[in-house]
Amino acid sequence: MRQDLVKKKQERSPNKSVGLSTLGEKLKSSDPDLVERFEAIQSIELTVPRLVQVMADLLPYPWDDIELFEEAIKLTAQGFYGEAVAVCGDVLRVSPNAYPAYHLLGHVFGAMGNHREEIEHYRKAVRLKPNYPQIYFDMATAYWISGKEKKSFITLKKTIPMAPDFAIADYWLTFIFDRLGRNRDIYQVSESSSLEPTETFAQICGLLGTAFLEYGLHASARQAFKKAVRVCPDFPEGHYQLGMLHLKKLRNPKRAQKHLEAAEQLYIRRNDFQKAALAHQLYRPKTEVPDQGKASEEWLKEGLRLQGLSRYQEAVDAYRMAQGFKPDFLDAFYNMGVAYGCMEENGIDALHKAVWVFKKSIDINEEFIHSYTALGASYIKQNELELAIQVLTRALGVDPEDSNVSYYLGIAHRMNMQFPQAVDYMRQAVALKPDSVQVQFYFGLSLMDIELFDEACAAFREVVRIKPDFAEGHLMLGKLYRENMLDMDKSLHHLKKAEKLFVKLEDYQRVGQIRQLLSRRSKY
Repeated sequence: MRQDLVKKKQERSPNKSVGLSTLGEKLKSSDPDLVERFEAIQSIELTVPRLVQVMADLLPYPWDDIELFEEAIKLTAQGFYGEAVAVCGDVLRVSPNAYPAYHLLGHVFGAMGNHREEIEHYRKAVRLKPNYPQIYFDMATAYWISGKEKKSFITLKKTIPMAPDFAIADYWLTFIFDRLGRNRDIYQVSESSSLEPTETFAQICGLLGTAFLEYGLHASARQAFKKAVRVCPDFPEGHYQLGMLHLKKLRNPKRAQKHLEAAEQLYIRRNDFQKAALAHQLYRPKTEVPDQGKASEEWLKEGLRLQGLSRYQEAVDAYRMAQGFKPDFLDAFYNMGVAYGCMEENGIDALHKAVWVFKKSIDINEEFIHSYTALGASYIKQNELELAIQVLTRALGVDPEDSNVSYYLGIAHRMNMQFPQAVDYMRQAVALKPDSVQVQFYFGLSLMDIELFDEACAAFREVVRIKPDFAEGHLMLGKLYRENMLDMDKSLHHLKKAEKLFVKLEDYQRVGQIRQLLSRRSKY
């Protein structure tokens, strides 16, 4: 009897299974999007504790009560973005300094397509906690989606000293794109409003790779480029960068050719024939290029483009290619020197390379005044003041009417404690370029050195006339009127103006100094 019951149960089970399967197929055919979204939400429900744990580990904060924030994460993961915004608002009312809430709000607004609000909330998080790389990864992504490639790259460069290993970025970006997700808003289901997360992921990995190159971190750069082409095999820039890296740093010409050939074909497919030609020239002998003069100009143009995006190491590589086709190409040498000099903003000392390149530029053309001023400025940065004065004095013989020559001579003499000479040169620079804020400002400082306070005050007034929102100019006027001109009303006016401008610039150290000055009673 028992065996008969088991047999009947076994006979019914297949029919039941078929029925559910048929129902599922009908549901999929009638509304496949609904089924897909339901399955996605079910899978998210199972991982919410893990999402919360990741956020807590990577964005630590001393919560009094973490439950509200956990609810915001859950709503975000499910795509209930409006509700997530409301809960994050509740979180911030309880914990106004909770930077993870601002970070999550930025992500939510980004997922909703409001990138202006996204960036603004990331900035709020940075003000509260400026030293964690994850916020910059997300901010750079927002800038990229907004079409601001340069800002995206500059933001990513900030992460390199904090996270020199690509694995840190890889983990976070994968978490954001794949686990926390974007564009799941259940109230805004539309293909036209959706982003291309795979290509965006590849673009950010590619930009990270170039940022690693700026710091000479070739292993991390290679990992970033490999990730880019792994997630998006048709991403031409990833193949191009891998080819360049294998060619110039890893000394693997076979792999270089493989990637550069792939990049060339992908660029052609996208109708980017100029970049396709550059990729082709990288892996082929230079003798095969029919018009080498044109090739050198194209590489110069590429170098200038990259330099404009603050991608200085790539720009240097492009200028070297230009020189390969035209050995004494003055523009390539000069702009290479400028790129080397700009690397200082990354904390990389390449001034000795800039000096060599500018010297070479002068050898090519002794009449090119810009090489002299650039070489003089490089010597000043190296504190080689006598050499700077020698080069810039020689430059006066080439073009005595160039304001930059007089300006840098003034700077060099001032740093060398030769104050009267500094004033003379700055006076010449002002006569040649009276509307320059920089020249007028340092003219004012030089006049203060020799205690010509009335003239200094006139120079700084000219500074703020030319640029009314120049905070340093108002600060110097405030100090001059307070300490030397004994006019407290004018001092207060300029100090308060400087305070507001430095607040806007988020230079809170200067704000604190000014507030100390304002709080003291005048001794007069």
